[in-house]
Amino acid sequence: MQKTKFHLLLALPAFLVSSVWANDLPIADVHVHYSHDSVELTPPARVIELMRQAKLKFALVSSSDDKGTQLLLQQAPDLIIPGLRPYRRRGETGSWTTDAAALKYVEGLLQQGPYATIGEFHLYGKDAQLEIPQRIVQLADEHNLILHAHSDAEAVEGLLASSDTVRVIWAHAGFDDPAEIAVMLRKHDRLWADLAFRSEVGSGGSLSAEWLTLFEEFPTRLMLGTDSYTPERIFYIPEHAQGAREWLKSLPAELAEQIAWKNAYDLIKPVWEKNRQSASTGTDATCVVRSPDNELELGGSTVRAIVRTDRAISVGEAFAVDIEFCGDEQVVLLDLDATMPTHGHGMNYKPELGNRVSTADGSRYRAEGVLFHMPGEWQWSVKIQLAEQQQTLTALTNVQ
Repeated sequence: MQKTKFHLLLALPAFLVSSVWANDLPIADVHVHYSHDSVELTPPARVIELMRQAKLKFALVSSSDDKGTQLLLQQAPDLIIPGLRPYRRRGETGSWTTDAAALKYVEGLLQQGPYATIGEFHLYGKDAQLEIPQRIVQLADEHNLILHAHSDAEAVEGLLASSDTVRVIWAHAGFDDPAEIAVMLRKHDRLWADLAFRSEVGSGGSLSAEWLTLFEEFPTRLMLGTDSYTPERIFYIPEHAQGAREWLKSLPAELAEQIAWKNAYDLIKPVWEKNRQSASTGTDATCVVRSPDNELELGGSTVRAIVRTDRAISVGEAFAVDIEFCGDEQVVLLDLDATMPTHGHGMNYKPELGNRVSTADGSRYRAEGVLFHMPGEWQWSVKIQLAEQQQTLTALTNVQ
């Protein structure tokens, strides 16, 4: 009897580690909308709070109109990747393909700032050959953008045939069954699919044989999404993430991570970083982290910076910080702060900001008297002024 108990105790920790790992598994949500009616009902800070509660790696957000996306990007540039939807208001899903004003809207926004995708847009059948959708394909090629298409297989085929390089995320995997999805993925190596609003995937916390076969055949081509197409669905983001973690437990760890966040990260993140860097103002100088122990890169929509501490951060000990802005001497530092997102509070003391110092690559500020009074995850927040626009750059760091 003692021997049996001993073996049970040995087996128990492996199960517990697996459960803990799955519960903390990051999720990339590639199908979020924060449209005009959602903006009116739910403040952007609350949306970001829900995303952090869901432990999102990042969220790909597109909105009708674009204001909601930009509000979230300003609130949390470390978390939000913007997509450009061709809709200015709800109700344009069926008319945008023949609406010259919708195309002009897209072209205008592409001149104002960087994005990672065009979409999510609705497109069916032979409408992919219409003049405006064809121009959207050209814009995607010109601006290094991925298309995010809520489409049937015929329209997806039409988009991919219109360019030798354009990439497509197939929203909802076309609402097709796993066998039909597999046919499309086999034919097109520039096609990925999100599983937004596919509640049948992992229903009851487990996967059917058909879905398991699809994941095993295409481990790098499928990703997750919520689809907050109505205001109330914003609040489903944490529930959706946790529900996905339940059925992801039935997959091997490496495959679960691929589906949960790595596929989306590997496809979308490099596009966003390249486009954001290309849109940066000033010179071509880039911020480079040379000492990971005391340096951290912060990013916004057009500006990047390095936060450099004068020593390793210790709880309860004051330290100084240098904030280096690369490639643009016109950046003005307005404020430096740090908060604990999971606790809802910030530092107990306000750092003292010094004057701007010009450098060969840009400019630098120093802040004295920074102090983290608790261990855990802290979020740096650097508020800046660039020309007539204010931005907030953020990044997370863990303090032991």
